Amino acid sequence: MFQLNLRTRLAAALLLAALAAFIAPASQSAFAAPEPSARPPRWELQFEIVHDLRLIELDDQWYWFMTYLVTNRTGEDQVFVPNAVLATDAGDIAKDGDEVPYEVTQELLKLMKNPLLESKNQIIGQLKTGKEYAREGLLVWKAGTLDDVRDVRVFFGGLSSDTQVVKNPVTGDDAVVRKHLARLYDCPGDPMADPADAVQLRKQEWIMR
Repeated sequence: MFQLNLRTRLAAALLLAALAAFIAPASQSAFAAPEPSARPPRWELQFEIVHDLRLIELDDQWYWFMTYLVTNRTGEDQVFVPNAVLATDAGDIAKDGDEVPYEVTQELLKLMKNPLLESKNQIIGQLKTGKEYAREGLLVWKAGTLDDVRDVRVFFGGLSSDTQVVKNPVTGDDAVVRKHLARLYDCPGDPMADPADAVQLRKQEWIMR
């Protein structure tokens, strides 16, 4: 039980550090998150958003979703395991696919009308090098509180080999952080009133978390 609690505290502290650094300059942040290495990583995948973040209601439940294109131009085949976390200023944090029924994923794949679009389970595995082997993926998160949401953040992992060892601000222990692509969205109105245009991209950058 102690190990589980420690891991939970560690993950929460690192996520808070990443969120703070993404929103404000380091001088204003309670925890100064490390910057990505200036040296080129051993490998890094090209990641592009195809259909940006939006909401949809299925079976009386709201879901966030987006689609992307990932390309391996590293010169070597890589193992691709998508890992995307969505966080809102209402306090909700969700990992892609968690508590998302299989039927919801299949319905979204059908709605997108793209035979090349793959679910998370389908796309996991070897990503061959070369633009001709690029693959399109779907990311889905179960939405939490939507009434008071004003900004939404999405962190994409599994795209780079860049890692660093830092001191955990809570425990003082060493922790490994990895390079993530972070996207911050504004949510200016009622997201449920216009789910297709619920958010507007404010910022994108690479961070460590």
